[in-house]
Amino acid sequence: MVIVFAALFGLAIGSFLNVVVFRTHADIPLTGRSKCLICEQPISWFDLVPVLSFFLLRGRCRRCKGAINWQYPLVEVATTLLVVLIAWQTWPDVSLLLRDVILGIFLIIIFVYDLKYGYILDRFTVPGMILAVVFNFALGIVSVESMALGAFVVGGFFALQYFVSKGKWIGGGDIRLGVMMGLILGLWPGVLALFIGYVLGAVVAVGLLVRGRTLKSAVPFGTFLTVGTVAAMLWGEKIIDWYLGYFL
Repeated sequence: MVIVFAALFGLAIGSFLNVVVFRTHADIPLTGRSKCLICEQPISWFDLVPVLSFFLLRGRCRRCKGAINWQYPLVEVATTLLVVLIAWQTWPDVSLLLRDVILGIFLIIIFVYDLKYGYILDRFTVPGMILAVVFNFALGIVSVESMALGAFVVGGFFALQYFVSKGKWIGGGDIRLGVMMGLILGLWPGVLALFIGYVLGAVVAVGLLVRGRTLKSAVPFGTFLTVGTVAAMLWGEKIIDWYLGYFL
């Protein structure tokens, strides 16, 4: 029953996250009825069922037959899978489950927004930082010392690149995301998330070059960092213990 509830919750939240991404970029209030982006007509409630409505409508608006972005079902499915995975990993620790789901939601928004528009907004990273500190401090998941060191090391790593390149290599949003990663994970899991992000980025970059595309077409780096953060949040301690096992 926990997994079923997590799946339903993930579908609903995933649908809302699409609204957050589109309306934030368009500078539209989050309140109010959903409308077709093409004909701007209100969408009926029965066409707003996550995932199902997209396929029943064959990816087209019921009124104008304009194409519905594939982002909608993909984000809904991805959010559902993440919430289910978190529930599977953390249950019956409700506090940890709540922390990971809420922070995971912010990471999904950052992932999608950076992938789609190429920006990491402070309106997503700053609340994520605050919530990470509140949850970790209240629940004792990550120590204050580890959070401080994680934020300094991971955020400082990006800050150094920013100042050396004068903002050509990365943007200020990457620095704030790095601080957020350190606050969520602490020092060593934060470094692990950074490593995973760079490995994923390198794999994609090589794939683009093999296909004859330039690195200018590479996926924004924040997407890789959010994936690395989720991986470290769920399996960081196991991965670090596994790695250290080769030296102890």
